Amino acid sequence: MKTAIVSLVLVGLASVAAAQTVRDTLLKLDSAWARSYATSDTALASKLFDDSLIVTSGNGRLKDKKGEMADVGPAQPGFQIHYFRTSDVRVQPRAGVVTGLAEWSWTSNGNTNLTRRRYTAVYARGGPMGWRMVALHIGPAPS
Repeated sequence: MKTAIVSLVLVGLASVAAAQTVRDTLLKLDSAWARSYATSDTALASKLFDDSLIVTSGNGRLKDKKGEMADVGPAQPGFQIHYFRTSDVRVQPRAGVVTGLAEWSWTSNGNTNLTRRRYTAVYARGGPMGWRMVALHIGPAPS
């Protein structure tokens, strides 16, 4: 009986440790996602985004990986991004889902702007980073 209880506790601890590892990995990927926009790092974004990526943008339009890569890519003349960061991040490790608040600031043709959006990113196992973003939904954030 004692052996069975110890075995169950060890299995439970292993499950918690595995979930924590997945959680940590997804948090790092969330940070990498934000960093790819802030630094126009298309190589990082390409590794992170699945080829079948579907993005629902803040205005409700759908984009694929190619469309999202254009948003990550090198800035147009007169455009400068100051930061892109996430906060209030929550992770559902069993499902590979990350939710949070994305905030970014940029200047375009001399006008500085700030955007805040709620987002939900869905990841699937695979790819060069261990997980790949397969879906991203961006919507309004509370004021």
